[in-house]
Amino acid sequence: MTAPTTVQSLAGATLAVSAVLPATFDAAGYAASGMVYAPIGEIEDYGDHGLTRSVTKFTPVDTAVVAKRPGSKDYGEMSLKIGNVPTDAGQIILRAGVETNNPYAFKMTYPSGEVHYISALVTSFVNTDGTVDNIQRVSVKLDLDRKPVIVDAI
Repeated sequence: MTAPTTVQSLAGATLAVSAVLPATFDAAGYAASGMVYAPIGEIEDYGDHGLTRSVTKFTPVDTAVVAKRPGSKDYGEMSLKIGNVPTDAGQIILRAGVETNNPYAFKMTYPSGEVHYISALVTSFVNTDGTVDNIQRVSVKLDLDRKPVIVDAI
């Protein structure tokens, strides 16, 4: 499949998790046969991920002009909204992940065939309750700890 040339729906996108990190943080490492990813079921909203940069500022007294330079890079966080299924293998891994200090590997597959491999800490797993007409959900936050590896659709 070739990369799309128009906007695409997210319908059919999937996110899977592995408690094991790849030997190398590149496309080959994430796609290695030893990497086993459990699909995370019932995701309603993937949230966002991507790079933001801080700006380092310095203001010399003599010119009073603020100098700005690129600072640290932050690859963001994904805020997932998930229909709670306690027996779902991917959700079980996420639930355990929030209790550890270790990042996990994630594989986001888009309908176009593009894949984003992500290393992230699971930093929250919260039950989201509501009213009588709500589905029982959990919200999960993933804090990316390195640059995602993007593999274009073939």
